[in-house]
Amino acid sequence: MKKRVPQGKKNEKQTGKASCFQLVEKRIAHFKDSRKLKTANNYACALKHFRDFRANKDLAIGDLSAGLMRDFQSYLTEKGLTMNTISLYNRSLRAVYNYALDEGILTTDKRPFRKVFTGLEKTRKRALDSEVAQDLVQLSFPNDEKTAFARDLFLFSLYMQGMPFVDIAHLTKKQLQGNHIAYQRRKTNQSLKVYVHALANAIIKRYRVKDPDCPYLFPILYDPKRKRTILYSSALRTYNRRLARVARLVGLDEPLTSYVSRHTWASLARQSGVADNVICEAMGHNNVSTTMIYLTSLDTGTVAAANRKVIATLTTPREPIRET
Repeated sequence: MKKRVPQGKKNEKQTGKASCFQLVEKRIAHFKDSRKLKTANNYACALKHFRDFRANKDLAIGDLSAGLMRDFQSYLTEKGLTMNTISLYNRSLRAVYNYALDEGILTTDKRPFRKVFTGLEKTRKRALDSEVAQDLVQLSFPNDEKTAFARDLFLFSLYMQGMPFVDIAHLTKKQLQGNHIAYQRRKTNQSLKVYVHALANAIIKRYRVKDPDCPYLFPILYDPKRKRTILYSSALRTYNRRLARVARLVGLDEPLTSYVSRHTWASLARQSGVADNVICEAMGHNNVSTTMIYLTSLDTGTVAAANRKVIATLTTPREPIRET
């Protein structure tokens, strides 16, 4: 008598119908059990972005295709991720796909990652030096409020210890607690409490959304005039487009992007003599090494002092640069 194959195993082993999300979660759990926490975190970040891309709609691991992964890469590019970060997420998902092949969950390799970037791109200098940063502070926009807003958001990121644009966009009024902002990084889930310097507070007062029905602090994901929400991907594109104009006005050869402010803060902090461990704490890096255990013990006063050093490098009086 022919042995009957259980339906569940047949679906999983022979037709590649195993859940893609669940397989990634299984590998994350495996790496956590193996104490390979950095790898587990990379997989978790890749899964988070892939879930967002899919609007949390799961699919079978066998349904991954070259076209789908190419669209996923385009989605990550629009979000402003670097090619090396995109490569890391592509390689993480590819490793899960290869695991499925090795375990017999998939019997046919469709090579869904053949058209996406999985290499390493040489990192270009992305930080502004102190003189250019000062020029940016002095730049004025008497006839262009939208570009001025983009420049001010860039400076707000600098004043707030390199706060990423995605976290600035999602800041709510409730997160402003006295003279601090408490927030959780959307990329790493790291919790941060940042002292609001007077220069950052001036930007908040200038642009704070007055509509009581809008929870957001800044009019990035909400248009107060039209009373409608804005997709983050659209807001990011608009922000980077306006930053490109700012870059031209200060004479930069390459456009500014949302990530340059974060790299600039770290660079200026190091140039000001701030220790690397304090920089790591201030920026909310999700480091799983033993060093991170020490970093979490740093008080907010130590980090705020580091931020004051950075801001001091930006406030040397200079002649204002006006829009031409």
